[in-house]
This record gives sequence, structure tokens and C-alpha cells, in this order.
Amino acid sequence: MKKIARQVASSIILSLGLIGLSAYAESGENTEPAQVMLFGSFHFSHFSSPSKDMVKTKGIDIYTEENQRYLEYLSARIAADSPTHVLLECHTNDERKMNQRFAQYIKGEHELNRGESEQLGFRVAKKAGLSKVNCYDSDQDLPFGELLSYLEKSSPERKKSIDDYLAAWEKRFSDMYASSTLEQALDKHNDPAEDKINVGSYIMLNDVGQGDNFIGAELSTKWWARNFRMYANIQDIAEPGTKVFVLGGQGHSSIMRPMLELDDKRKTWDVRDYF
Repeated sequence: MKKIARQVASSIILSLGLIGLSAYAESGENTEPAQVMLFGSFHFSHFSSPSKDMVKTKGIDIYTEENQRYLEYLSARIAADSPTHVLLECHTNDERKMNQRFAQYIKGEHELNRGESEQLGFRVAKKAGLSKVNCYDSDQDLPFGELLSYLEKSSPERKKSIDDYLAAWEKRFSDMYASSTLEQALDKHNDPAEDKINVGSYIMLNDVGQGDNFIGAELSTKWWARNFRMYANIQDIAEPGTKVFVLGGQGHSSIMRPMLELDDKRKTWDVRDYF
């Protein structure tokens, strides 16, 4: 009798499960994982305005005829693969103002500024037929100046080694921008080997102040925290069935790529296919 009761109960549970699945399917809700492209870039505006980044380089003049043609070509290729959303490295509080400019651009009433958000992001969104763009940045003050001041007092030798490292990094990228096409530079900023170097620069600073104020670990923690918040903003939009183009500095994309790889609700839309 107990065996029969168990069989009946199992049948009921199975039937309810099948009914639930059928109703879910009939609702038309998309269960496909979101596709997310993390497109790492250098900041186009650094060609004409000072950088706020740790490493300060003069980039590439994107207003040349050749580079404008390439941006048109690249944005058309990305848009042809039907992104449902374009996310830009702007603060979420500024999304309304960003979309006012985007609406003017669609109507032919706004000339794109030098930044990559407009030069590439606006182009992709317009060509994809989108009515708006989204911002996903989340500010976080980093105690980099405090870290350097601490080293100046506690370990001048270490301070000099970091200064030398940053100077070498600046020279490497300045030389690259001077000798590369825009396509080659963007390819470099999405190279897994460059991502590793980028992330490693924060690990290099992590032990500064160990046993005292742990200021190096504090800087690394705040940088990761900012990127976790940025990724949370991406997750909010990258729902099942969406295809999301995310444009931002390589300092962010290099940190967030492992997050995307670990995210079982989202999968990589590979940026490497476009170089």
C-alpha cells in the first residue's frame, strides 16, 4: 500500500512539474543565457585632454579620415550582429543626459565628441536601431596618491620602482599608439595577455603597507569593488535572451572578463571575432 502511495505521489509531482514547464514554455519567456561582449578600449579623449588614470598616455587621433572610416566599419560589423543593448562607461546618474545627446545624434543634431562612448558606442547603438543607451559605471575613489605618499616616507626605493614601472608602461603604450593603426590598438586592448598585465599591476601594489595600514590592499579592494558594482549594473540589463555590447576602458574589461566566465546566466559574446 505504501509503495502504491509513493508511486501515486511521484506521478503527481512529475505531472505538476511537466505542467509547470509547459506553462513556462507557453509564456514565451526566453531562457537563453544573455550574450555579453566586454569591449576594452583606451580612452579616445586622452589625445586632447589629460588622463585621470594611473598610467597617462597620449592616445590616437580618432578624427583622422582613416580612423573615422574604421569606426564606421567596426560599428557596422558589431551592429550587424544585433545587440539589444549598448552599455557605456558613464555613471548611471548621467544616463539621462547621455541619452539626450544620443537622441540628438540620431536626428543628426549632435556631432560626436572625441570619447569612445560616442565615437563607437553611439554609432553601434544607432546602426543597431536602438532608441537608447545605458550607463554602467560606478565611481570609487582610489587612494593612489596616499599610497605614493606613504611609500615616499616608508620606502623610497619601492616608490622609485613603481615610478619606473609606470613610466615604462606609459612609454610602451605611447610608442604603440604612435606606431599602430586604431584597429591594432583596439586589438591590443582586448588581448588576453594584456589583460593579465593590466590586472597584475594591482596585485603588484597589494602588499604596500602590509602589517601597517594595508594601503595597497585597500587600493586593490576598492578597485575590485568598483568593478563588481559595474558588473552588477551589467547583470541588471543582461537578462536571458539579450545581447549586450559593453564598452569601457581595458582596466575594467580585464577585471570583469573572469566574472563573466563564472556567470552561469550569461555567456561571452567574443570581442576577438571583430579584429
